[in-house]
Amino acid sequence: MVIPNPVIKLDYDPARDVLSVEWPDVHDYMKSETVYTLDKVVEVIKLYDVKYLLADTRKGVVDISEPEYKEIILKFARGLAETRLRKIARVVTGSTLREGPIHEVTKQAHLLIPMRNFYSTEDALGWLTSRYDCL
Repeated sequence: MVIPNPVIKLDYDPARDVLSVEWPDVHDYMKSETVYTLDKVVEVIKLYDVKYLLADTRKGVVDISEPEYKEIILKFARGLAETRLRKIARVVTGSTLREGPIHEVTKQAHLLIPMRNFYSTEDALGWLTSRYDCL
């Protein structure tokens, strides 16, 4: 079920309790829009009581400084920490340059939700919906 949103694609599978999100582009001129969009993702997670989040970051462009990006994802991580999410899977590319900030923010936000990176959506969904919560 696609959840209407003019800025970001949100696809919720109630049978598996997975919310799939295509990571938004982050440019200097649209930082406030990005924060708004990620706040909406957190709202949807709370509203539908989503347990599993699949963030596809393969196409997302990050064109701001690392400190600014860390600030945005820290706010997002703190929002996620207030939900009942059980797992987060990120679909990434081999050339992604955002891993450092993601790990730092996870620690800083005290995000205790298990999170793993995958190169395919199928592998990510398999891990999210498996009965085992181990990393």
